[in-house]
Amino acid sequence: MKENSDFDVLKTIGKNIKYIRSCRKVTQEKLAESIDKSAHFISLVERGESGISISTIVDICKALDTDTNALFAGIVTPSDLPKNPIETSFYSFDEKDKAMVTYLIDYINSKNWLT
Repeated sequence: MKENSDFDVLKTIGKNIKYIRSCRKVTQEKLAESIDKSAHFISLVERGESGISISTIVDICKALDTDTNALFAGIVTPSDLPKNPIETSFYSFDEKDKAMVTYLIDYINSKNWLT
């Protein structure tokens, strides 16, 4: 695990939440409403200016349809996860997206287009 100050950890988690929220086209207000928090709180979290409880992390993951690995990207690097950036990105996908990518890779491999 990398050495991080509490501030760096909060900044990274906040940055990851903001990135995922933006990718999902969810406003701070909508996210706040879905987890019963204020938009101001979401703003503070995304800027790394407020701590966040485990239960709130779980709520955010559910609301954004993601897993905790995506929120902790750049903080914790489990040794069993691949180091390749493409493979690492795969782990941040939801199950539906993982299934679609896997299907496409299998389809391409079956056509021998890459050989």
